[in-house]
Order: sequence, then structure tokens, then C-alpha cells
Amino acid sequence: MLKIVFLCIGDELLKGAVINTNLAYMGQKLLELGIIPELSLEVPDRPEDVVRGLDYVMSRADFIITSGGLGPTADDLTKPSIAEHLGYPLELCEEAAEAIKARWMNLKRGTLPFHFLNQAYVPKGCEVLMNGFGTAPGIYIATKEQDRFPGRKIVMLPGPPSELHPMFDNQVLPIIIRNMDVKIYSKLFHVSGVPESKVEEAMQPVIESTPELSVAYCAAPEFVKLFLSSHCEESVTSASAKVRGIFADSLLSDDSRTVAEEVVHLLGRAGHKLAMAESCTGGLISSLITDVPGASGVYLGSVISYANEVKAGTLGVKEETLRQYGAVSGQCAAEMLNGVCEKLGSDCGISVTGVAGPGGGTLEKPVGLVYIGVRYLERVQIIENHFRGSREQIRARTAAVALNTLRRFILGLR
Repeated sequence: MLKIVFLCIGDELLKGAVINTNLAYMGQKLLELGIIPELSLEVPDRPEDVVRGLDYVMSRADFIITSGGLGPTADDLTKPSIAEHLGYPLELCEEAAEAIKARWMNLKRGTLPFHFLNQAYVPKGCEVLMNGFGTAPGIYIATKEQDRFPGRKIVMLPGPPSELHPMFDNQVLPIIIRNMDVKIYSKLFHVSGVPESKVEEAMQPVIESTPELSVAYCAAPEFVKLFLSSHCEESVTSASAKVRGIFADSLLSDDSRTVAEEVVHLLGRAGHKLAMAESCTGGLISSLITDVPGASGVYLGSVISYANEVKAGTLGVKEETLRQYGAVSGQCAAEMLNGVCEKLGSDCGISVTGVAGPGGGTLEKPVGLVYIGVRYLERVQIIENHFRGSREQIRARTAAVALNTLRRFILGLR
């Protein structure tokens, strides 16, 4: 089995100035291949730390992926440090140099700084991974038998996610697949509306009956990613059939879809329009919908009714309702839902009102109390929820429940 490690380079990572989203991205992509990385190591930009980190990860795995330190600035020392340590002299890659010049000209920034061409110098004998989204090319090295760590594969990638992600997808993943000594069969499912602990519990009989099957879980507010993998294709096929039987109504119809993407797809197929009235989520649910390409075909708009004046003046929530029950109530959520659907002319809607915290809660209406209204044609439901967690987590869970409830309504599920 191919052993993969990450060596992430950059002072900004260790200082917490930048969140290492690259690690999460690459880890999830590898998990889809049935590969769980051995480890990840973060080191500062100092050359001695880069090579010490490289020696450590090369002693633990046969495929090393580095990120960061390939740019034009003085602290971008990954490439020369690793090349010198491995004994590979740097040489100019003409193709990379021309690509850097062309990109600079397209940006119309004047004369190209000479030091920018340092990015075009690569270790002799390496495979250059051209960067279509930046100036620093990636590098792929296969160490030789006479090297200190023979038979190792080293990929160096630039740090910016906008550059690393497409390079990883289009160039690194094919290299990894090419180097896999055992073919891994895998299947990904998105299980929506079921807690991770319940997914794991339900999967136990499947795992026990398929000993050669590997199962991994990754929880997110809107769904649980369920990964099946095995060197045996029949094991994955058999387990997949069991998963479909266990989680039938909770599975999204396409492995790669989010719940928001599923909602947009289903509404488009049904020919209906969606409107929203959001209070404590402040437009989060609307953002998730409008992140989906093609959402304009099904989404009319929203009213962010954070203040009671907007709830009453724009959505038509009765003053009596606000006085008697308060803004955080099922009655208010129902009137918000009716108001936004009527105002925007929609036959489908979502309304949300609640206490996201960290302050504002009371004994009667604590932090995490959220009312969600969902309408699909003639079917309407107001749901009282008690979420736990931070403000961000409560808002994210509210969005997940709202969208998943609408998804189930559209499909005619309870």
C-alpha cells in the first residue's frame, strides 16, 4: 500500500496567520482513493528545518507531498533547500520561464522583476508540473537507487490554494494512481440528516460481514461523508448495496453533491421557485444556495429580517405575534415563511429565527433555540430545534436542517 505524507512549509502556518486548508483538501481527495495519509508535518521556512522535516517524512513514507515555499520571495526556500539536500543541481526550465513571462505580461504589471525567473529553475531530471493559475511550477522527483532514501517520490506544490487545488487534481492525483502498487476500489456516500455516531452504529453489521472493507467517516454540518474502500471490488459493490438499503432516504442522489446542490437540482427538475426569510443565519442559507451554479433558475431571493422592524414591516409578521410570543418562536417563523412566499411569489420557502449566541439567551429561550419554517407547495412544517455549539456551529447546523428538510419535502419523504 502506498504510504503518503504531507510536509507543509511556511511560518504563516505555524503562527496561525493562515489556516492550512490545503491539508484538508488533499486529505479528502486521497480518502476518495481509499488512501489515508500517514502523517502531516508543518515546518517553518528555514532551510535547515525544511531538510530536517524532509528526512523525517521520507523515513516514514514513500510518497511525499510538500506545499509552500516555491514562490519568488526571499523566504521561498523549499525548492533550493530540498534540491541541495538531495544533490540535484538546479537548471533553467525554458517552458516554465516562458510561462512566467507570459503570465506577467497578461497581468500588465510592467517589467518582470528578474528574481521572478528563479521560479523557473528546477532540479535536474525532475518532471515539471506546469502551473496554470500562478507563476511557480510544481516539481516531481523520483529518487535514485544511490540516493540516501531510494525509491521515494517527492512532489513539491505552491502554497496558494487557488494554485495547489487544480494542480493536485489534474497532475498529482494521476501520479499517485500511477504509483499505487495495489488497485483500490472506493465509493463515497453523502448521508444527510443522520449524526455521525448513528452512521457508524448502522455500519457495524456491514463492516463485520465484510472484513476486507475499510470504512471512514467525515462529519460536516450538512451531511456525513461515508467512504468505502477495499482492494476487492466485490467487497465495495456488496457494501454499497447494503449502504443504500440502510440509509435509503438519507443519501444524496449524487456522490459529489452538497445538500444545497441537491435542492437546486430537485427544484429545477420540479419547476418550482424558492424564497427565504432569514434572521439568525443572516443570509447563510441564501449564500449556500447561490454558491450553486444554475441557482438563478430556481432561487428568487431572500429577506434578511434581523430586526423586528423588518419582520413586521417587510414580511408582515404581526405586532401582536412579536409581543405575545417573541421573535424567536414558531409563530413568528410561520408568519415569516408566509410573508416571504407571498411577497416574492414563491411556492417554496424557508424561514429561520433563533438565538445563535454566544449572548442573548434566556432560561426560556436559551442559546441554540432555533425555529425553522419550511414550505413546499401545500406542505408546511415549523420545526423547533435545540442546537449546541458555537455561534458558527449553530448557524451551520440550522442551515443544514433547513435545506435537508426541504430536500425531503421535495422528494415526498417524511
